[in-house]
Amino acid sequence: MSDKLEAVATSEAPAALGAYSQAVKANGFVFVSGQLGI
Repeated sequence: MSDKLEAVATSEAPAALGAYSQAVKANGFVFVSGQLGI
C-alpha cells in the first residue's frame, strides 16, 4: 500500500477557511471536504 498523499485544489470552488485541502487523493481514493452534499 502506498502512503503517497496528493492535495487537490481548484479555483472553481470556494477557498477553504484555514489550512485545509479541498480534497486529498490517496491509494486510489479521493477524500473530499466541505459543508454541502455533492
